[in-house]
Amino acid sequence: MSRPLCDVNRGLGLALALALLAVPVLAQTPPGGSQPGDQPGVMVLDRVVAVVNDEALTLSEIQEEGQPVVRKIFQDYIGPERERLLEQAQRRLMDDLIDRRLMYQIAKREGMLPSIAEVNSAIEELKRTNKATDDAQFRALLKAEGLTFEQIRRNIGERLAIGRLLARQIRATIIIEEVELVKYYESHPEKFKRIPTAEIRHILVAVPPEGDEGKARARAEEALAKIQAGADFAQVARQYSDTSTGNSGGEIITVHRGDLAPEIEAAAFSLRPGGVSQPIRTGSGWHLIKVERLQAEPRAPFAEVRESVRDQVFQEKFEAKRKDWLASQRARAFIQVLVQAGDLRTEPRKP
Repeated sequence: MSRPLCDVNRGLGLALALALLAVPVLAQTPPGGSQPGDQPGVMVLDRVVAVVNDEALTLSEIQEEGQPVVRKIFQDYIGPERERLLEQAQRRLMDDLIDRRLMYQIAKREGMLPSIAEVNSAIEELKRTNKATDDAQFRALLKAEGLTFEQIRRNIGERLAIGRLLARQIRATIIIEEVELVKYYESHPEKFKRIPTAEIRHILVAVPPEGDEGKARARAEEALAKIQAGADFAQVARQYSDTSTGNSGGEIITVHRGDLAPEIEAAAFSLRPGGVSQPIRTGSGWHLIKVERLQAEPRAPFAEVRESVRDQVFQEKFEAKRKDWLASQRARAFIQVLVQAGDLRTEPRKP
């Protein structure tokens, strides 16, 4: 099940921090309204924050999942903006964890849990992705992101199971017609823009300050005559091109519109492949160019991007179906949220 693992990887900061939004731990207020610190020897470390069917979702789980994002928000923001982002993160994390708990319950009921070997294989792939050579190095990388090995193992197992569930319930039901791909391509031209490019060979006969203009032009025209008579452009370049340009062999170079002097660019994007320009004068001297390949369309052709279009159409359909399916599962489940987002204290723990 490579897809769920990819989802895990995409959510990891530095390919490590899980894509989970965060809320740190808050001690539960004891009966009677006093704080834990008011009663010597009393410390309540956890509390139930939501119930999904017959399972409790605890504050410590939220803390464990959310630390990487909380730490990032504390690093990048201050003041009211920090508080706003933290509260937003809390709400999203709560919803995400409820959805995942519900989907995991369904996957477990339908016998879709991964084997230990599958989870181990996914962890090894994650190690390779992060270039960790052994467990100690991998655990150190996790610790730097505020994560633990056990947390990663649980999350991978959960996501593999959920991935299987979604593959059966949603992915297998999606059908995409060719007409949908064409329609998407035509209605989203901005997604397929590209800068025109040309592959060219180049000869420069330089004209240094105080140089002989006529002699340099005659040399460029002599080179052009040889090319027009059938000589190989690269061979002529090695004979005539100024060696200080770094391209004395007439090698193919790829250029984008906007990279070249206007006079050269006009020729590069007006010649057909195989065409050779007349001598072109710029501040550095006389140029000859040969166009080997031209990609002048401002938008990639449909045939070139068809698979990318299909992926995007598929993802949009998948997400819409996933939301509808998940809403129907939520409607059938017993879900009770016992806290408000603002009730959760938000401070990052040290790694």
